[in-house]
Order: sequence, then structure tokens, then C-alpha cells
Amino acid sequence: MLDKLINTLKLARKPSFTEFKEYSKLILLGVALLGSIGFVIYIVFEVFIVV
Repeated sequence: MLDKLINTLKLARKPSFTEFKEYSKLILLGVALLGSIGFVIYIVFEVFIVV
């Protein structure tokens, strides 16, 4: 098990700035999409389900 971890760490490398920027944009887009979906669900429940 420890050998697999060491091999994985040997293969890992630091991403270039361009790769980091692309990954950051994708992550931000995903977070914004999930937040928007959650906000829409919240608004739908607030408007249509009045307690």
C-alpha cells in the first residue's frame, strides 16, 4: 500500500500556470452552476410552498 502511494507521488508534478488557470475556471464554473441550481430550488420552494 505504501509503495503505491510513493509511486503515485513520484508521478505527480506541479501544474503549469496555464493548467492551473484552466482548472480554476472549471472549478469556479461548477461551483457557480451548483449554487445557481440550489438558489433556483430555494426560490421555487419559497414561492410555491407556503407554510
